[in-house]
Amino acid sequence: MLRGRNLRQPGETLILGETEYCVEGVQGQGGSAVVYRARYEDSLNRGCYHHVLIKELFPYHPKGWVYRDEQGWIRCCPEGENLMEQCRNRFFQGNAVNLKLLEALPEKISGNLNSYEAYGTCYSVLYVHGGQDLEHFLEGEKESWSLLRAAEVMEQILDALEPFHENGLLHLDISPDNILMLPGRAMLIDYNSVWPENPGEQEEFFFSEKEGYTAPEVRLKEIREIGPAADLYGVCAVFFTMLTGRRLTPEESMGKGLERAFPKDLDIFRGQPETAAWQTVRIIKKGLHLLPRKRYGSVNSLREDIQELLLRLHGWGISHSALWEGSLREWKKSRDRETQDLERVLMLTDGLEGSGGRRGQNPGKRAEKWNERDFLPLLERGECFLLYGAGGMGKTRFLKMLLRQSMARYSPAKPVFLYISLADYPEGGEELRYIRKQILRKLMFLEGGQGVEEALTCLDQLFSEEEGPGAVLLLDGLNEAGPRRQNLLKEIEGLGRFSFLGILVTDRTDGVKAYGLSGFCPARLMELTRDQVEETLRRRQIPCPEEKMMRLLENPMMLWLYGQTAVMDRELGREQEETEAMTMESLAGGYLERLCAGQLRLYSGDQAQQLRQDYLIRHLLPDIAREMKRKKRPLLTLEELYRPVRQSYERLRSKAFSLAFPQYMGKSRLMLQGIASESEWFDYAVSEQLLGALDLLRISGNGNYGLIHENFADCLAGQARENHKRLARYRRRAGGKKFLAGAALLLLIGGGGAAAWHQWGPKTYSAQEKLVFRNAAQRLMINLQVLDIQLMTQETILEEAMDSAVLEGEPEQTAMFAQSIERKRQELSSQLSVASDGSRWVLELEEMNGSVPLEELQELYAKPWEMERLMNEALGFLEEAFCSPDSPYTTREKRLPLAEAYQNYLDAYARECYVELNLVLSSMEPEAAAMVQEATAEMSVLKQYILAYPLSGVTQEEIQAQLTAARNQKKDAADAMRLVNYPMEAAGW
Repeated sequence: MLRGRNLRQPGETLILGETEYCVEGVQGQGGSAVVYRARYEDSLNRGCYHHVLIKELFPYHPKGWVYRDEQGWIRCCPEGENLMEQCRNRFFQGNAVNLKLLEALPEKISGNLNSYEAYGTCYSVLYVHGGQDLEHFLEGEKESWSLLRAAEVMEQILDALEPFHENGLLHLDISPDNILMLPGRAMLIDYNSVWPENPGEQEEFFFSEKEGYTAPEVRLKEIREIGPAADLYGVCAVFFTMLTGRRLTPEESMGKGLERAFPKDLDIFRGQPETAAWQTVRIIKKGLHLLPRKRYGSVNSLREDIQELLLRLHGWGISHSALWEGSLREWKKSRDRETQDLERVLMLTDGLEGSGGRRGQNPGKRAEKWNERDFLPLLERGECFLLYGAGGMGKTRFLKMLLRQSMARYSPAKPVFLYISLADYPEGGEELRYIRKQILRKLMFLEGGQGVEEALTCLDQLFSEEEGPGAVLLLDGLNEAGPRRQNLLKEIEGLGRFSFLGILVTDRTDGVKAYGLSGFCPARLMELTRDQVEETLRRRQIPCPEEKMMRLLENPMMLWLYGQTAVMDRELGREQEETEAMTMESLAGGYLERLCAGQLRLYSGDQAQQLRQDYLIRHLLPDIAREMKRKKRPLLTLEELYRPVRQSYERLRSKAFSLAFPQYMGKSRLMLQGIASESEWFDYAVSEQLLGALDLLRISGNGNYGLIHENFADCLAGQARENHKRLARYRRRAGGKKFLAGAALLLLIGGGGAAAWHQWGPKTYSAQEKLVFRNAAQRLMINLQVLDIQLMTQETILEEAMDSAVLEGEPEQTAMFAQSIERKRQELSSQLSVASDGSRWVLELEEMNGSVPLEELQELYAKPWEMERLMNEALGFLEEAFCSPDSPYTTREKRLPLAEAYQNYLDAYARECYVELNLVLSSMEPEAAAMVQEATAEMSVLKQYILAYPLSGVTQEEIQAQLTAARNQKKDAADAMRLVNYPMEAAGW
């Protein structure tokens, strides 16, 4: 605080003009003036007072050459007259500026009621706006102060400064005590240092100087250098104070002082995005540069950087730093548990000639090895690669290792690395710009109404910036993107044409190079070295196996599984198993078996938990893997995952399951204790255990579910086949009896007329019309029940076909399989007599001129006969292939694709049938439609699609789109059957 001035005391009276003011206290003081709080009585309402501020011209002189005498007048010694005159001129000019700006922008400028000459000096009476000066405001907000709040205040200060610059004026006294903080805005006060931006040669000058806030050119009175940058220096100096809690020192404004003033652990940076901290320091360094020409030159230029800081703090926008923050957020959510990364080597099989050495360099030669440290700069400069290697080679881990390295520290000069899993690519393959949309998912770009199309355009503009740092796309799992990926390949190739966009896409092989990715250099991920394998085993205190197994352990996944099983054996007190016949599948099975044993040991004494853990690992997880195999995708949607989870919940109460697996007999009540519904079972089984404690499932970036590693899929799917084969023996008879009873009941209902019909739903149908709908629905229910039995029976046959003994061609099992096919075909043939073509009801509906799609309804009625034709042809071929002594399909590798291809076709067929049913039901009378839906929910196969294709809240256009996608899927499945030589000559394929 300035000292040496004799200030007016509370209670003193000032007479200015004809008004008496009572001084209440000092509001603040600067180098040339003092501001008092005061009041005066209302002329009409006596006893009521107006509160104002009174600014008194009273320059501070360190030697007291300007002083107040005993009568309260301001006096000057001869030595102080020059100072007083200069300050008086600035006071007059400041008032003139205040009034000019107040007239133009009353809402942004502090109010000036009137000015007076009295007591040997000058006074201005000012409005009381409320609020606090920034200095006191910061003290009051100390506990809740944050970087976000400081940036918001900076915007308000710039808004307050802008009217000065727009009117050709400079404030030149910006400091916390001259910034008044009001609700939602800031106001600059004290205009005594205001200076025209373009002064004439004759202008005198006297500036208020404040340590830590006044620009160097103002202190040095370099008039030609004084401009908007001087005010913005003051604004950034205030920002410095808001960030550090103190004013800038001369030492910090020199050399590396500003960098040292902002260490990474500065309190205000804790918990903030790294790019926000970087942007903050950038603003400070630029705004407080000693040279005016290197500072911000306008309010807008500083405002743009403050707004970018706010975007970083909120996570909004599409920019280099926004991409980095988005990638960092996703990496933190999905990063693997800490494990030691082994250095990997890549073989660039074609050099970089294919990509053209895109920045004018070509370091590659044919079949050249690169380590990861040297490979990284190639991606950073915009090269494109196809990284390929067998399953378990660690392609995903290699990509995530690159991502982790790039996340170590933000640099605006380095490309942003973005990891995108291609396993989430939509099954139908119609998705356009999938990769770009996945990148947008990492951002929050809708603030201010920005839509997807605009955001995609902004993203392409960012990628095409030739002077920017660029980005690197890590595209994981082209082989997992499904069969209909032509749009995906087209997008990857298009992205590869951006010069500053590096791409690394992974696949099992380099086969895609035969028809796509022509500009991408193939790079094979090499096996681990023998030294790496031995060091890994030594570190985990595991003896090295024999030579053949050591070669297998050069596959990282094999090494991990081998190490885990060895450690588990040690913890369980087991002898390590022989390794001669070990494969990836057997190692995965061994790992799961030991994991299960470990969980049983963990919950020793808790029978309920032991049974649950055993059931999850030996039954539910295999069923999930089986579903993935059926769909030929490594990920399941929530609805698709819910199906096997729901079935596992229902199965616990099934008599057939208890007979097939007697260890669970009578234990369902114990196992489901505290679990009241299938949704609670899902929460426990999936969320708590498989995703959590057991760490056997993962969630993709799009919210889909996959195994922790795809190498577990074959082992688990094989276990599921064995489980279902065992279970099938106990439920065949029950299934047949249930069908006959259900069909008979439906026929009885059909003959009973409409007597029991409850009148609800739309009233636009007559009783006769409702009867037609009801009869058509009952016939549809019967025919669909026949189709469902056909599908269920064939599923059972295919489960038998995928039994290990049948696949291996063991004579006894193969003979039994042939007998089973024949027996089931005869059973199905007899049940077909229940079906009818429904032509009567189609004609009656046609006469009603309703909106029911009759062509689709007729197709549904005809499904049992169509399936009979397809089934006879497919099962005949399957029986010949598996059971004929002359069959060329003699090995497991040749037989399994036949069974899987037909299994996938049946799934696609049933899916199409269900969506077609939805299309028909959406146009039927509601009660009739509800009858069919209820019947479908009781079927064995068709009910599996209820969650995936809900009827409520869906338009007919959406159902038509679903039907098109389902038909495409069935066509693909049929094509896959042709590729494995099914004859497919019957009508209906």
